[in-house]
Amino acid sequence: RDLDPVVVGLGTMAGKQYKVKVIDDGYLIVDAPLSEFREKGYFTMYDQTALLKGYKTHSFHKFIEKKPYTKENFPKVKDGEGNANWTAFIAPQNKDGTVNLDRSYVPPSTGLANFGKKGPDAELMEGLTIETGLKIPAVPTGSEPNLRSRMYRNKYPDVEETVVVLVKRIDVMGVYVNLLEYDETEGMILLSELSRRRIRSVKKLINVGRQEVALVLRVDKDKGYIDLSKRRVSPEDIEQLEERFNKSKSVHSMMRNLATTERRNVEDLYESFAWELAEEFPHIIDAFKRLLVDPSILDKFDLSPDIKTAILKSVELRLTPQPVKIRSDFEVTCFAYEGIDAIKAALNAGISAGTELNPISVRLIAPPLYVMTTNTLDQDFGINLMNTALEKVKSEITNRKGDLVIKMAPTAVGAEEEAALAEALEAAKKANMEIEGDSEEEEEEH
Repeated sequence: RDLDPVVVGLGTMAGKQYKVKVIDDGYLIVDAPLSEFREKGYFTMYDQTALLKGYKTHSFHKFIEKKPYTKENFPKVKDGEGNANWTAFIAPQNKDGTVNLDRSYVPPSTGLANFGKKGPDAELMEGLTIETGLKIPAVPTGSEPNLRSRMYRNKYPDVEETVVVLVKRIDVMGVYVNLLEYDETEGMILLSELSRRRIRSVKKLINVGRQEVALVLRVDKDKGYIDLSKRRVSPEDIEQLEERFNKSKSVHSMMRNLATTERRNVEDLYESFAWELAEEFPHIIDAFKRLLVDPSILDKFDLSPDIKTAILKSVELRLTPQPVKIRSDFEVTCFAYEGIDAIKAALNAGISAGTELNPISVRLIAPPLYVMTTNTLDQDFGINLMNTALEKVKSEITNRKGDLVIKMAPTAVGAEEEAALAEALEAAKKANMEIEGDSEEEEEEH
């Protein structure tokens, strides 16, 4: 029969797999009908012969379309070779119709750009199977996960890209460095590219063990050579790179921790879902933050439940924002007949602007000075909420012929400001106690 699933155990993974029938860099044919798969999605391919060649036995792939493998859909198919019960997966393509190497369906273990249908190529395909979804195999018992990986999909940086490097050694030809974002790939800064000024002492410009920012001048992917420049980096480049690098470091720390706890190789985690998310969001960290409110963005990857749960738990642990306190100081006075009642009504109007998640409180420091506070996970939201509350206080007290003067506009405060406020409140409390004590003594004297 055409449908011929096999169940293969790979490490701790086991699932329904299908044999590969035809493969090219732009499409792949399996012996399963369309109904077995989503309209678009991901699959894991296994090459049972890869381990003998020193390659991984698995790879992760994306398809943007599925079709029956018929002459109607593939005009080059010869009579009798097509099969309506076989499914063709179509790989993501560039605008010119080509497929990037990292999107190719041909496993690296074959050493080929594409497959033929007969001879040795057909024999190579005998060991290929696929499984729907991204199934990240655990490392074998007794082995440790490989925690090394570049931070981005590209193996090498682009020309004119700024990168963070670690200085390893200084040579007569230049300075040898490791590119920290690219799995410590080696690069070199020529002496002439160290500074715009005349170099009197290289050690005064750069030191071994120090991190620097460099601009990529040339990349030889075949030989692995990367030439860099330090003198062509602008202050703006450094500022932008520091923001990106700090985000990437945060993600990398989370991925390494996930790899350790779930016993997966960190590069597998990047290749399966993280680099895919990086193409949908400004940065992977932004995708992770979205997971806090929308975990469903992981659904399309069809990850195993243990991995998905671990990802969400790690993101929640590392990225859940901490509450921020917003504070504003203001004076409220009313010398009209209502007096204190007008002030109470105005303060209650401000308090009513709070929400269930972001309640507003008002405390007296010393008449007529009050402090309004709220805790929030979103600083901008908290400040806007406080401004709304102050507008309500102002409106209410003005209608009652009083006045409001803001002494400190709503702003986020830290531990020092909180400590100062606590001291002020304590001092006000003591002062009130002393006044009350004096009143009692005066009454006794009379």
